[in-house]
Amino acid sequence: MTRAALVAPLLALAATFAVLTVVGPLSDDTISDLFVYRTYATAVLDGAHPYADLGFEYPPLALVPIVLPGLGPESAAAFEWRFGVLMLLTALAVQAAVGALGGRRAAWLCVLLPVLAGALLRTRFDLVPVALMLGGLVLVHRGRPTAGMAVLALGSATKLFPALAAALVLVHLLATGRRRAAAYGGAAFLLVLAVVCLPFAGEGFLDQFRFHLDRPVQIESTPASLLWFLGDSTITGFPVRPDPFKSNGLDGGPADAVMLIFALLAMAVLGVCAGLLERARDAPHALDRAVLAALLGFVALGKVLSPQYLIWILPLAAIAWTRGDRAVAVLIAAAAALTAVYFPGDYFDLVDGDDGTAAIVAARNVLLLMALGVSLWSLASADRAGAPARSRRRDAAASP
Repeated sequence: MTRAALVAPLLALAATFAVLTVVGPLSDDTISDLFVYRTYATAVLDGAHPYADLGFEYPPLALVPIVLPGLGPESAAAFEWRFGVLMLLTALAVQAAVGALGGRRAAWLCVLLPVLAGALLRTRFDLVPVALMLGGLVLVHRGRPTAGMAVLALGSATKLFPALAAALVLVHLLATGRRRAAAYGGAAFLLVLAVVCLPFAGEGFLDQFRFHLDRPVQIESTPASLLWFLGDSTITGFPVRPDPFKSNGLDGGPADAVMLIFALLAMAVLGVCAGLLERARDAPHALDRAVLAALLGFVALGKVLSPQYLIWILPLAAIAWTRGDRAVAVLIAAAAALTAVYFPGDYFDLVDGDDGTAAIVAARNVLLLMALGVSLWSLASADRAGAPARSRRRDAAASP
């Protein structure tokens, strides 16, 4: 995709982002992480050391999009404005990467991101690791796997989910016989992580992992939807039953057993993605399909499903649409639209145990599970498409 062809969709996305995330019904930011980010930024700029003096639940590079908007006038409005501009620029970077991977139509589909995600785009920093993940995949596809793995490490050091893409890139490189590239790419990934993380090493650094391991099932997740049905679990995160995880969860009753079952299912999905990718190594777009399926498994089966997690998969859904995987794209878009039905306006109805809101969340989660199933089927179909090429290679190798 040429730079000239990208100008129009970039301008369109900038317009929809600037308008729809700021005014109108999609701009509701009554539940926002901006106050938390500003608190972190102020503390760091005042000299606090992350993980040592300041409890911080994100990887180290998350400090960049959090602290940068804190430079300048110290007011909440100024911080929010600067953060919003930073996320707009990041959204354009995401769109450019989507265009590089999926072509001009995929770039145009990114114009719908503000329609489907609304204010989440400008009140969370999730676009940053998404941009790094997609940028890493672009480099891998352009024959630069070492650089791509280094960029994926930067994404993983911002938020952990790009590590799933990195693992699948290594599977793809090994499956296609590029062992040296896999070795160099793996080394680059580990080296970048070490350079970023070692300056923060210590007991406090490990707390970020304990934070995520110890937190209960979050009330918007698929495991929580099952727990709503089973009953006997208690909502956490409000004065009667507080917790330190800055969200609302469900614990007690069958919560631990359900959480373990879903964790095992998520790991199984990742294994299935790796296995199907290894078999489909000759098929076009197998890597991107495997990454989407793995992310869907993480989102749909994980114990936390915050609304901004949809931002991770919407750009990949745009790419999937242009490659014929339209059912997956439609299901993901429908899940994002259904998320906007209850969040943020009716979120506290869910906290209060409203069955109607819980049913909407459960329906959204079912859509994501359906998208996961269809994406795995698409990846398995790619395996079958790649079989003739493998057969031809074997026949050529056997020929005298």
